Amino acid sequence: MKSPLVYLTAVKLKNQLKGVLKSPAKLLYGVFLIAMFALVAFAKNETVGGNFRSISELGAILTIFYTIMFLMVFVTGSSSNTPMFTLSDVTLLFPSPLSPNKILFYGLFRQLGVSLLLGFFLLFQYGWLNSVYGVGYGHLLLIVVGYALTLFFAQLCAMAVYVRTSGKDNAGRTIRLCVYGAAAVYIALAAFSCRDALPLLSQGDYEPALTAGSAFFSTLPGLLFPVSGWISGIVGALFTGNWLQLALCAVLILAAFAALLLLITKSKNNYYEDVLQTAELAQSAITAKKEGQLAEASPKNVKVGKIGLGKGLGASAIYYKHKVENRRSGVFFISNMSLLFAVIIIAFSFFMKMAEDGAIIAVFAMGTYMQLFSVALGRFNRELIKPYIYLIPEPPLKKLLYSLKEGLIADSIEAVLIFVPVAFIIGASPLDTVFCILARISFSLLFTAGNVLVERVFGTVSSKVLIFFFYFFSLLVLAIPGVVLGVVLMTFLPLPGFLGVFLGMALCNVLLSLLVLYLCRGLLQYAELNSR
Repeated sequence: MKSPLVYLTAVKLKNQLKGVLKSPAKLLYGVFLIAMFALVAFAKNETVGGNFRSISELGAILTIFYTIMFLMVFVTGSSSNTPMFTLSDVTLLFPSPLSPNKILFYGLFRQLGVSLLLGFFLLFQYGWLNSVYGVGYGHLLLIVVGYALTLFFAQLCAMAVYVRTSGKDNAGRTIRLCVYGAAAVYIALAAFSCRDALPLLSQGDYEPALTAGSAFFSTLPGLLFPVSGWISGIVGALFTGNWLQLALCAVLILAAFAALLLLITKSKNNYYEDVLQTAELAQSAITAKKEGQLAEASPKNVKVGKIGLGKGLGASAIYYKHKVENRRSGVFFISNMSLLFAVIIIAFSFFMKMAEDGAIIAVFAMGTYMQLFSVALGRFNRELIKPYIYLIPEPPLKKLLYSLKEGLIADSIEAVLIFVPVAFIIGASPLDTVFCILARISFSLLFTAGNVLVERVFGTVSSKVLIFFFYFFSLLVLAIPGVVLGVVLMTFLPLPGFLGVFLGMALCNVLLSLLVLYLCRGLLQYAELNSR
């Protein structure tokens, strides 16, 4: 007889597939993603003379990437605030004659499926991986499999901690602090291994530090970080044919898997009350979205502290309200996701140093690509459903600009935090650095304006998939004029470095953004225009 949970999972997958086939919006979005991947995968990426970077560098990148993803998923999953089950699961599965362990693993695999979808972007990295490291389709598949294994074990570790510390907030917090401590020790060991090369950084010589860092993270003991290091060691060993390393890391992974299963199956599984509370909060958020509302942050994650704005008059009060919300949510300057993207871009600049004069363009292109996913409207969408923003006796354009001000300031700070270190790493000129930062800010403004445009034109469309498709397509269209103007200025004007490219993009992006925002100023005039 087929297991009820297997049957339930199969039926859900079948219904989701039918939903995609019956929904033109979802089907169109799927075709678009496949077409984009095909464009990236089959594009010619040639390196002059086949001069690829060392594969140990790629191994080091994978170790760092897997470790970051492992820590993020583990810390999030081990918290009782993470919605592993829906309210329908709590209502139907928990009273059923199924063992608590089976229900736990059902929640694990469902969460794993969601996490794997977030890793779809790895497939779009084939172009630069192929051109820099000579990565083929088989290698890319190994990288994706390693990513999937990392997420699986992160969820498994989180589940073991969750069931063992359920109802004991201090115990869970202590374990997470120990994990942070282990990560800090790991970073200290990496710095110690590069101690001879680190003084050379002040002289602008980054190659020795890069070589030493790659050697640490791609070999023992750098591969001994629990789980993520072992998985990276397996993938790297398959790349290089190091069978001893493969055997050692495989044994460690199998031992960890057996230990985690033992911890989970021998637990008392007294987690029903925590799950019920979390599921109720998640269901309230889902219900709010279905009713056209946007759920606020969970009360557990909000620190009230000082009340009242204290500043702001008229439309400017919206901006100061956003600052207060940031302070209460523990967000300082930029979000955690933006900080992660910044670290990735800065790390990417080390490997683009080989491009010499074109390094800053390569890093800027990578950063702009990630901007498509990192730049958001902040709380702008939430403001659209609240009546007070329409009742403020101010011009709609003024209200719109103040609604976007906090997000644009955060994006400006992010641009400085990213490209000042990047300039030092790749040796870019101060002039190129300044205009690179300005171009980055102009793209933030442009993408924000694109969000407003999509909200104004397609805000009443119920399909979130179709909305995202319109968003992605509109941003690509809006970005083309700036890129074209930048290339033209660089070609025909005798400007130093890449000043022409950045200047052209910045000027065109700002003008086009202001035009879009002006044309969409009526968005905050009447609530009826947005079906709010």
